[in-house]
Amino acid sequence: MKYRSYILVAVASAVLVTLLHLYGCNPKSPQTLNQPKVTINQSLATEKVSTQKANANVKIHNFKFEPTTLKINVGETVKFANSDEEPHTVTATDGSFDSKALDTEEAWTHTFTKSGTFPYICAIHPFMKGTVTVTSAGGNERKK
Repeated sequence: MKYRSYILVAVASAVLVTLLHLYGCNPKSPQTLNQPKVTINQSLATEKVSTQKANANVKIHNFKFEPTTLKINVGETVKFANSDEEPHTVTATDGSFDSKALDTEEAWTHTFTKSGTFPYICAIHPFMKGTVTVTSAGGNERKK
């Protein structure tokens, strides 16, 4: 009699796990996680033919932006290249720019048209942080 209740619990658990799995595979089921959607932005192949020249490069490697801080002038372009095995984004904390998800070996460029300090993160891995400081041609940084 004791084993009967164990078997009943095991069968009920298996049915519950199966139902949850099937519910999770349903494309109409609501997403409860607030995670950014992974979309392919600009592939590295497209980047190679792009005529936009980067004045500075930021490498995304080992869950870090390298260099972490970067100083450029207004109007200059920064190329962010992901060489990690995981997708990453380059997302300004003030919402002024967002690369969407960059897959392995993909790159994204952004031209900074205003002076100021622009902290950014990876929206997928928010512990990844970087900052671009943009100064005017005279070297006067204007805070946003």
